[in-house]
Amino acid sequence: MLRKVEKYEVESEIGHGGMATVFRARDTKLDRLVALKIMHPHLRGAAEARARFRREAQSVARLKHDRVLEIYDYSGEESDESYIAAELLTGPTLRKWTDEHAPIPAEAAACFAIEVCRALGAAHEKGIVHRDVKPENILLHENRELKLTDFGIADMVDSASMTATGQILGSPGHMAPEQIEGGHSDPRTDLFALGTVLYLLTTGRLPFTGKNPHQVLKRVVDGDYPDPMRLAPAIGGATAAVIRKAMSKRPEDRYASAAEMEQALIGLTTPLGLEDAHDEVVKFLADPVARTKELNALIVERSLALGKKAKAEGRVADAQDLLGRVLALDDGNAEALAMLANIGDARERAVAGRRIAIVAASALAVLALAAGLSRLTGAGSTVTGGALDAGVLVVVADEPDAWAAPDAWIEPADAGSDAASEAPDTGIDAASLIAVPIHHVAPLAPVHVVFDPDPANVDIAVDDAPARPYGPSFDAIDLPPGRHRFVFSTDALCCADVTFERDIPAGAGTVTITRALPSADAPLQVRANHPGTVVVDDGRARGRTSEAILVPITAASRAQRVSYTVTAEGYEPVTGEVDLVAGTQAVVTVTLVPVPAP
Repeated sequence: MLRKVEKYEVESEIGHGGMATVFRARDTKLDRLVALKIMHPHLRGAAEARARFRREAQSVARLKHDRVLEIYDYSGEESDESYIAAELLTGPTLRKWTDEHAPIPAEAAACFAIEVCRALGAAHEKGIVHRDVKPENILLHENRELKLTDFGIADMVDSASMTATGQILGSPGHMAPEQIEGGHSDPRTDLFALGTVLYLLTTGRLPFTGKNPHQVLKRVVDGDYPDPMRLAPAIGGATAAVIRKAMSKRPEDRYASAAEMEQALIGLTTPLGLEDAHDEVVKFLADPVARTKELNALIVERSLALGKKAKAEGRVADAQDLLGRVLALDDGNAEALAMLANIGDARERAVAGRRIAIVAASALAVLALAAGLSRLTGAGSTVTGGALDAGVLVVVADEPDAWAAPDAWIEPADAGSDAASEAPDTGIDAASLIAVPIHHVAPLAPVHVVFDPDPANVDIAVDDAPARPYGPSFDAIDLPPGRHRFVFSTDALCCADVTFERDIPAGAGTVTITRALPSADAPLQVRANHPGTVVVDDGRARGRTSEAILVPITAASRAQRVSYTVTAEGYEPVTGEVDLVAGTQAVVTVTLVPVPAP
């Protein structure tokens, strides 16, 4: 026993935070183990801290729910030691658990989130907004259930949401924009935070990251986070849509209530036959590895069936999403590949009534394309050009005889015209071509350019436009065909900025720009008991001991093991290996031993 606090015998420390330390303790009157949360001594004189402690005890005491930590006792503000006694939970925090097991299948993550939704729904019905939903405040108990804890800043009035030092109450990576900007908090604030938890479970990383809290908060306010589908394509479009809606910048764009979000999550689990979220959580906590294999196999089976159904009903986008998910989990799945190919054939048949030709800068440029157009317009169809403006789109029907009233006719260019004299010699006799009716003329269509950067935490500038943060609000852009300049920049320590140009071809439909930013050098500092020289990987980097040596990182993972040798006159050389991460300094210490005297 460490000490005694009133009727509680303190046995051992469980954990601690910025406000209190939690101990395993025994209630001597009721003879039961409890978790005893004791406020740090230096905070007991602070009225705000004591009020926050009281608010936590009172808020949770109003709740009686299987997924909310039960409060047994509260010391009262008049006590010399402020404490809260609660049920003792055995498991780790969800954050610690995800460090070992995330990402997990989307449907399993949805079951975890359903349980939290039910806890939040009970709190919201009592008028309590948690305001600090995060994986650290979700505890797992006996590998059979989760509990929402730490209502320390719950139900606080907005005017008191800032401390005397101006520090925002909450956790930067999980706070909703309205919390950061000092606005009103309501149940939708908790749903935003739950969206970040679901993001972590399904992708294995937090949506908002940065070098410091200020940078994280700015990205939350800007809605700047990598789209979950880019990090984890296997989650599928439906799960990604739930995450995006929960994490909408504007509260009115999120789910209106925990019950509404719960129903959306149930919609994800029902197709797999996961009718009981609690039962699935129990199964998953019991053996995450085995259950992941089972669920992935079930996801592939059900997605194939649902994809086939969507295809038959003509829901092409749904079918592509479902079959794409199959391939993300089972690369090369023959059945999914065959169905995707058939979807492509069906779409081509649907547009077989028209063909598209791209007309270049002058009339004779059209003639240069004529041979290529013959395969597009079909047997028996011909095309010619006249003095057309640069960059137009000509749509030619397969059956011109069916037209009752042609819109226009294009005549061959006059051999003596300016257009003919300025255009390059195409080798095609314009007079030999036959004019055809034009069904439709429109400006040349822009190309949809989709960005796929690595890492995803970048700002992107296109041509002379200002840089914008890559994320759900800016992950693609429509550009006219031609050469464009792109700048990918990042605050991440791992990488260096990159500038490049790319030709965007006309008529491409969609172009994906995949770009990995160059890895930053990794500073290596070797400390020795005597000044010496350090050589890394046979001369790839060189410097003196106690100096930061910049080592190039070439591995795609942005991390690699390198060997080093430390030499000094009169001392035996020392060799070793060290794992380096791009942009992150590593420090090793060596002991140089003098060369034995002859």
